[in-house]
Amino acid sequence: MWQTISYVSTANPTLKDSDIQDLFEDIKSNNEKNNITGILMYSNGNFFQVLEGEKNKVRNLFNKIKVDYRHYDIIKIFDREIRHKAFSDYNSSFTIVSDNYNHIDDLEHFLEEKKLRNPDNFENIFYLAYKFMKLT
Repeated sequence: MWQTISYVSTANPTLKDSDIQDLFEDIKSNNEKNNITGILMYSNGNFFQVLEGEKNKVRNLFNKIKVDYRHYDIIKIFDREIRHKAFSDYNSSFTIVSDNYNHIDDLEHFLEEKKLRNPDNFENIFYLAYKFMKLT
């Protein structure tokens, strides 16, 4: 069974840009090894992340995320079983979106998938993602 979890959090203010870049690289590598797909966005001291993958792996990862010193004030947006992974079509199975918007197409694809497959939560996810990245 597939699971998806999404959350927002506040970055530890002691993190430097280099720490955040190292975090991005570690996350991408570890998630690819564990067949976890998703997206991570960082903007103005905050993180927004969506994780998708095998249920136990995603839940175990989220338990680790909750105790990571690099962020706090974690707010879970959703945690549910899914039938289809929104990020499974990408060559790179985990996408990082930072202030430079290098992967904005990945975010737009994710939002389109949510609109089709999860219309009940689409408006909230859309609003949060676009406000988070200051695109509206």
